[in-house]
Amino acid sequence: MLRCAHIAIILSLVVGSVASPYLAHHPTSKSWAGLGSAARVLDELSKKPKRAVPEAVLNSTKCVVVIPSITPGAIKADGVASCRQGGDQWSTPDFVKFSGRGMGSHRADLLIFVLTDSGVRALQSGELQVGGQKFGAAPLVPTTPITTQVELTTESLTYKNVAGVLSGSEAGGVIRSDAGRSHTISDAIARQATEKYLASVISFFNTMSPTGIVIHHTAVIPGETTVPGRASDIEEYHRARGFEILCFGRVYHVAYHYLIMPDGRVEQGRPERCEGAHAKGYNSYLGISVVGDFSSKDNPGGRKGPSRPSAQQIASLIRLCRRLKDRYNIPLQHIVRHSDISSTRCPGDRFPYRFVLEQLQGRTVGLKPRHE
Repeated sequence: MLRCAHIAIILSLVVGSVASPYLAHHPTSKSWAGLGSAARVLDELSKKPKRAVPEAVLNSTKCVVVIPSITPGAIKADGVASCRQGGDQWSTPDFVKFSGRGMGSHRADLLIFVLTDSGVRALQSGELQVGGQKFGAAPLVPTTPITTQVELTTESLTYKNVAGVLSGSEAGGVIRSDAGRSHTISDAIARQATEKYLASVISFFNTMSPTGIVIHHTAVIPGETTVPGRASDIEEYHRARGFEILCFGRVYHVAYHYLIMPDGRVEQGRPERCEGAHAKGYNSYLGISVVGDFSSKDNPGGRKGPSRPSAQQIASLIRLCRRLKDRYNIPLQHIVRHSDISSTRCPGDRFPYRFVLEQLQGRTVGLKPRHE
């Protein structure tokens, strides 16, 4: 699923989003502090690459509830709920109260991901029951990446964050609306707190734990006659097509994670843990684009730029893939061409894919790639 975040969307959410029936439209000073705490929880978890929430859970989430800083022994705690309204749009935060059990003996944050329409209705009615989930504990990304989605039929999944360590939680209880707060603060502060929280929600859902690599070529930009020669050319093209993403508090426009220029220079597009916008259904894979058009059909005579990748590009690609493969424990079968997963000729029949795989396997097959 593509989740391209537009700053305009964030502002429109803050200003014009329609609240649930039980929304406290003007947060109290206590609510404002709670929004800030919930935003900090999401921001801190976004930065942690290990034991992350699986992409399947994030993509299936219809609403998210954050209950920050539950003290040991507490049976009630304040929290914040927001629901997806399509793509990267989320509803303005609603204030809720969690009454439950099984909190444990350490201060913890709870994250509840609502996955079904019935769960959304229960949350909006103020009576969402959590606990006793189908998996016993919410699943986390395993040490060996998976491509198949977890069968997510349970109403909600609950995670707890203790001292920066995220794990599945069996905490049970009920989430009710908490709209009756008084002593409202100024609209300016409410707007600032809401905007910050929504940005944190979007950023959290735009982070990922990479599970593979997709290799592309950077073909001709429509209206141009040659492939782009600079990363800034690609950035402008992707900006115009709305590929930007809000991640880690910044907006990135290039759809790929890395670009490899004709001289072998490697330039970063977006951070590795920010979801890509380069291959529908595979945006939890890292996108690497080699600048050139390596299709004999689309670029037979080289008029559109390099018709074969340079030796420097292939060497840089192999080094980069090795590093990413080791860093994220990516199996070789998860290093694919764009054409392997989509109806496209990218990265072209002149791209030496088998040579790259053989080099990544550590097999010596000669000094030069065999073009395919």
